[in-house]
Amino acid sequence: MSAPLVAIVGRPNVGKSTLFNRLVGRQQAIVEDTPGVTRDRLYGVATWEGRSFLVVDTGGIDPSLDTGLPKHIMTQAEMAIREADSILLVVDAVEGLTAIDLEIAVLLRRSAKPVTVVANKADSPARELLASLVHELGLGPVHAVSAAHGRNTGALCDAILAALPASDDEAELIPEGTRIAFLGRPNAGKSTLVNALLREPRVIVDAQPGTTRDAVYLPFRWADEPLVLIDTAGLRRRRQTARAMEQLAAIKAVRAMERTQVVVLVIDASVGATDQDQRIARMAFERGKGVVIAMHKWDLVKNDKRRAQERMSQVDDALGFLHRPYVLKTSVVGAGRDVGTGTAIQLDKLVEASLLTARALGRRIATADLNEELQRAVLEHSPPVFRGKPVKLYYATQAENTPPLLVVSASHGRCLDASYERYLLHRIRDRWNMRGIPVRLVVRGRGRGNRERAKPP
Repeated sequence: MSAPLVAIVGRPNVGKSTLFNRLVGRQQAIVEDTPGVTRDRLYGVATWEGRSFLVVDTGGIDPSLDTGLPKHIMTQAEMAIREADSILLVVDAVEGLTAIDLEIAVLLRRSAKPVTVVANKADSPARELLASLVHELGLGPVHAVSAAHGRNTGALCDAILAALPASDDEAELIPEGTRIAFLGRPNAGKSTLVNALLREPRVIVDAQPGTTRDAVYLPFRWADEPLVLIDTAGLRRRRQTARAMEQLAAIKAVRAMERTQVVVLVIDASVGATDQDQRIARMAFERGKGVVIAMHKWDLVKNDKRRAQERMSQVDDALGFLHRPYVLKTSVVGAGRDVGTGTAIQLDKLVEASLLTARALGRRIATADLNEELQRAVLEHSPPVFRGKPVKLYYATQAENTPPLLVVSASHGRCLDASYERYLLHRIRDRWNMRGIPVRLVVRGRGRGNRERAKPP
């Protein structure tokens, strides 16, 4: 990220995420009238007067709390402050300054970074007058705005540009690369895996279920290959997702799934594959994504051979529709497990399996090779008759990829029963190592073109 970066900080519930969404021009951060909604650092791109810059939203901080989740949020905010070129300190114009605001101001003075004070929720002239009391912070000019209504945000953007260093770099949030999304139930270990791969505490890990709220996109390089890791909120069963905030977090996780190529389904090995894990895997598969299984926390079951075998058999049975996906037994153990410095087990193989799956998803099979395999399949096992007539398979071609779509020309349209189609797909998957990806097969009458494909079965 070479473009200028602006960090938004402040205590809980002053409207930081609302301001973030206003600056980036879309509803990227989850907003709810409840303290502590934002936790991880969330980045976006803002554009004003022809210049673009990066913005990072942070969780509400309280320097007096140094344990549990508040400590993790404080650590993430401190990291954002260190990497920022300029800082927006957001306070509540209606409530006025609090002791926490004053403590945060002291922290920002020590950073020696340029600070712009934003008195938010000033949605009327009377509230703008209240915002004048914020000057006692002594951090420079105060901008009274209403992030929710856009009041005075243009003048604030002018001030932000004035505080940033000159740069010709275009702000780029997510570079090109294979996208790998980590999905699963709450507390399965998704964020632990992401931190272990990055070797830093990039996302918050806590024993409290549902710690991750927003989908976090993280550029990453593996053996000189660009990747984007996506950490997502844990997906609960629908009837358990009661609050609007949890529902929105689930929606963002599903959207992240739609924007990725490979889904790493993280399963708690001590629990095994649940009905919810099946739903997540099927959701990804039906959306044309490759799926890799991470049997995480394997260290909890590996010493009990019978239990370990039961877990693997149960996963094979529950997720058999994925067609032999890669299944990796992963663990992150030792000191620093949650902050990326623990001992990672089989994470390198997890990334390699994800890349193999991504390549299979986008593979283009040569028509000559595909027809050679089709001829062998027919010689070894002829297709069953269709309405009393023999079936001839003339040729096959790949019409699309990501995911692959194979079209077989036959003597009759849609003349193959499901079992023979599965037989053909099984051979093709085995020959070209198409594990854990959806492969579609369409049979059409010779010379009928796409009209046959459009007919209902």
